[in-house]
Order: sequence, then C-alpha cells, then structure tokens
Amino acid sequence: MAFSFRPRAWPTIVALLGLGLTMWACWWQYGRGLEKDRIEAQLAAADDRVLVTLGAQPIAEEAIRYRRIGVRGEFLSEAAVFLDNQVRGTTPGLVVFMPLRLTDSNMHVLVKRGWMAAPVNRAIEPSVRTPAGTVDVAGTALPPNSRFLELSSESQAGRVWQNVTLERMVAATHLDFQPLILEQTSDLDDGLVRNWPRPARGSAKHYGYALQWGAMALTIVVLYVVLNVRRIQPS
Repeated sequence: MAFSFRPRAWPTIVALLGLGLTMWACWWQYGRGLEKDRIEAQLAAADDRVLVTLGAQPIAEEAIRYRRIGVRGEFLSEAAVFLDNQVRGTTPGLVVFMPLRLTDSNMHVLVKRGWMAAPVNRAIEPSVRTPAGTVDVAGTALPPNSRFLELSSESQAGRVWQNVTLERMVAATHLDFQPLILEQTSDLDDGLVRNWPRPARGSAKHYGYALQWGAMALTIVVLYVVLNVRRIQPS
C-alpha cells in the first residue's frame, strides 16, 4: 500500500498563516510568563534589601525598579488625580495619585497613595484627606509608564483620569519628577486602602496559554499532513 503527499496551494497558505499566528501567540505568552517570573524574583530580592531613601538627585529608574523606597516631603494635594474604574469586590472606586515635593528641593515623586470608594454622585469631584506638612512615605518603586485600559476616548476629565502615567503627570503639572511611581505601603491617617496586589502574579496563566497555543499549532500541522495524504490506488 502506497501513499502520496500532494498539498494544494490554498490549504498550504492557510495552514502556514495559522501556524505562524499560533506559534507567535505561543512564544508571546511564554515570554510574558518569563517576564512575570523575573519581576517576581526582583520583588523577592527587594524584600530582603534595605530601604532606599530618595533625594533630589535624579536617579536611573532601572537601578531601583521594584525596590523598597522611602521619601520625605510634602504632598501637593491640589495636583492630585484619580484613576477611574478601580473596582474592589463590588464597590466602584478610584486610586489616588499625588505628587510629593521632596524636602528642600524642586524634585517630586509621583505617589500612588491608595484606593478609595468613588462618590455616588459622579458629578461631585472626589477629594481625599491629605496630611499637611512634611511626611515620610515608603513603598515600592514601579515603572513610570505602566498603562491601564482606557474605557473611553476622553482619557482625562478634570482630575478623574482613565489612565495615569508619569508622562501625563509631567505634561499636566510641568513639575520635575523622579522616573518612577511610588506605590505607597506605609500607613497614613487618610482612610485609603493600600493592600496592593503584587504585579508579577499570574505567570502560570501565561504558561498555560502558551501550552494551548502550542497545542493548536501542533494540531494544524497534524491536520495539514493527514488531509493532504492520499492513498495511491493500484493500477
């Protein structure tokens, strides 16, 4: 019994496109998993390091990414912005971002202060209790321009924004900032919630997706071969 492999042009093109797409998705998901594992390792290492105190001297963001950071200065409550659509449980809320002017300098740090419930009447501008004078704030240094999903084309409406990045804060305030966002973990008497999720969790999910896409790629190859093999009839 003999067989021949005679693929046609269009099925071959479709199979190659499908194989390319699934392999790209497989490697992308695998890369995301590796990236989250790397971030988790950085966070674990940072937990064992001493607190880094920031001053007015500009720093390299890569040198302190995910490190434990301490700053001293004064909050600029008039420049606060609120990240919208931050639901906790079933409660819609906002995350408060506020510049902190470092003591004896014109350098600032953008502080991700905490979560608060959104006003029931969305026409009312939100407000947050802010300690006056000099405060000490500690937390984790996050990359400066992590983007969130924007649910509308109006990304900035007053002080309530759909997306908060350091770049947008610089454009809105014209202040000098250190190249990071400080996710506050230290306590202040402000009524905000600060039980932040660790940013690197979820690598297993990406590895699972990579496995699924890899299985789909293998399925395409198997089907392509099986559907294009023909038995040669004896003459």
